[in-house]
Amino acid sequence: MKDKLTTNHRVALWRRVAILGLALLLLLSLIASATGQAGAAAAAAPTTLVFQDNVSPDAAYQGVADTYLSLYEPNTAYGTAATMRINPNVGGRERGLIKFDISRIPTNATVLDATMHLYAWYWSQPFSLNITAYRVKTHWNEFTATWNRATASEFWNAPGCGDPTFDYDGSSGVTRVVGNNRDFFEWNLTSMVQQWVSSPTSNEGVVLIADGLSVQYQFRPSEISSYSVRPYLVVTYIAEVQTPTPTRTATRSATPTRTSSPTATATSQYSPTPTRTATVTPTATRVPTSTPIPPPERRLFQQGRFPTEEYQGASDTYISLYRPDANWGSQDTLLINGRNGGSERALLRFDLADDIPTGAHVLSAKLSLYAWSRRTLFGMRVAAYPVVRDWGEHSATWNQASEHNPWDVAGCAGIGGDRLEDWVTSRFVYFTNRFYEWDLTPLVQRWVDNPGANDGVLLFGLGVDQELRFRSAEWIVADQRPFLAVTFVAP
Repeated sequence: MKDKLTTNHRVALWRRVAILGLALLLLLSLIASATGQAGAAAAAAPTTLVFQDNVSPDAAYQGVADTYLSLYEPNTAYGTAATMRINPNVGGRERGLIKFDISRIPTNATVLDATMHLYAWYWSQPFSLNITAYRVKTHWNEFTATWNRATASEFWNAPGCGDPTFDYDGSSGVTRVVGNNRDFFEWNLTSMVQQWVSSPTSNEGVVLIADGLSVQYQFRPSEISSYSVRPYLVVTYIAEVQTPTPTRTATRSATPTRTSSPTATATSQYSPTPTRTATVTPTATRVPTSTPIPPPERRLFQQGRFPTEEYQGASDTYISLYRPDANWGSQDTLLINGRNGGSERALLRFDLADDIPTGAHVLSAKLSLYAWSRRTLFGMRVAAYPVVRDWGEHSATWNQASEHNPWDVAGCAGIGGDRLEDWVTSRFVYFTNRFYEWDLTPLVQRWVDNPGANDGVLLFGLGVDQELRFRSAEWIVADQRPFLAVTFVAP
């Protein structure tokens, strides 16, 4: 009986030890888990960095590049000037450029907030101004950038960092109203800074373009001797949280013991791999079926030159509000004038039907025009609108589409009846004696799918009182005539 009680006592004791052991293991597990969570919480704490020359993140920081561009002196660089000028007159005659080196932020960080601060110290009139910061896409150099050039050897796509497709991202604008007050003004650049953090090579900073009354504002750049008024950028971010190592090691250590026996079974089950290989072989027969994809073809269309010297499929003219019944189809010039909402507009059309088969897939279609003259110093944006009414090269005027067929609205202005409301593409034109290019890919695809819909394009000057002149298909120098380059895959 005594032995039996002792045995029972021992069993009960061992049970208690086992329960205590399990409780201890559970406690240790909870402690480890809590430690891991604390580590994760610490890793997830937001970090804030301030970027300002010779001030922060440390006194050695020299990562701010800033300058301004001036139409008044288009070949002068202002990278060492003690001021940054911004002026909205004529679409922004003076524009600021600023870039911060933020490479100290890890590329896997999530940016919570990023605010740029600029100190305004001068204004020419007591008016407020809207200043928009756009993300710059073209590489520029602080000490050689001018109105005309981004670097010593490279031009802007449009002067003044002026092309909202190639020089800057026109959809990225962040606007701030600046009033006549000597103080810092802020621009929230969070989404731009996130892109620069994730892709450091895309960081070309921002261009500052003003809109509003004719007033010049000046801001302090990083070259100013007083540190306290230099531009600065404040960025708050969270670095990517790494999963705590202890949890992973614990899980992994158990895996080898469990997997040892299944691995052997798995190998024996899948040993008949040859059968699978045999089944896959028929796929090889399918490959040849999809191989005969025709290679891309390229066609140039230019009067008297391409696709052959006999090509006469280019039609062009311009229409003028000043002489609304005159036709200019035999002139060697195309006039485009932005005055009075577009007082002179060009019409162009290329016959593609004999050279590009219906149903072809258009990969690219670029219209090129040779600019040879401008009336004033300023550039102008020229938009290409799809025309939806047939017109005659030698009979179209401001009032008439063809001899007995008036426009719905004079000047090919009827939306839906004469042309579509939205342009296909636009291009800023500034320099002369060079070609400019408009991407018409989606429109040319429409013409290829339905040749009867090819009524060409209307080129329309936007926004400024400026006249541009381009060579037409009648120009004596054949290689300066308008041309359309189309790359396609035959059906």
